[in-house]
Amino acid sequence: MGRKIFVSYKYKDENVAKLQDSFYEEVNNVMQWNYRNTRVRDYVDLLQDKIGSDNINLGEKDGESLDDFSDEQIETLLKQRIRQCSVTIVIISKGMKETSKTEKEQWIPWEISYSLRVVPTGGNTKQMNAVLGVVLPDENGSYNWYYTSNPECNSITHHTGQLFKILKDNMFNILEKEFRECNGSKIHIKDEPSFIKTVKWDDFMIGNNYNTYIDKAVEIKDDEKSYDIHINLK
Repeated sequence: MGRKIFVSYKYKDENVAKLQDSFYEEVNNVMQWNYRNTRVRDYVDLLQDKIGSDNINLGEKDGESLDDFSDEQIETLLKQRIRQCSVTIVIISKGMKETSKTEKEQWIPWEISYSLRVVPTGGNTKQMNAVLGVVLPDENGSYNWYYTSNPECNSITHHTGQLFKILKDNMFNILEKEFRECNGSKIHIKDEPSFIKTVKWDDFMIGNNYNTYIDKAVEIKDDEKSYDIHINLK
């Protein structure tokens, strides 16, 4: 692949489709089979197996709270994790967003914000990353929580209101907008209207499809001037 990828995700979100009944993992310092619900981290493990762990840097760690860090410490930590990466994959899951906390109190918005910045890093400059959203099925095995198909209009609705603001603001943000109308709704007709493109997990993981989608995210990033990109947290 030749690209280093940063993966941003909500570690313990269990609002996802079940992968298996038990997981071989460390419990109380002993490796054993543990019966528990599937977490987003289990999907990330599959992603590492697919792409290769040497090509991936991971975001949130188990039990790592932003309460333990100042803004400056968060910046330093993200420099270490993201600066060598040119692509960020955001795992979009139903429970990724903690509504009781602000965006600045959660890892994913910080990771997206830093990924989108151009930052000097001691002799080198970290360029803007390409960013791709990979949507996971929910606990019912459905993508309807995020995507709704509209056969009459040959379109798909993205329920971006459930997402972090920095993620939502970088979707459907192409500057030169073109629409068609159907049943009273305006529908984007540009091939890639979003700077942060999304794809279903199942489509992303089939064969070598992941390369195609990552290449498309890079192509969009190279055309960044066509988009109204938001990089700051609110």
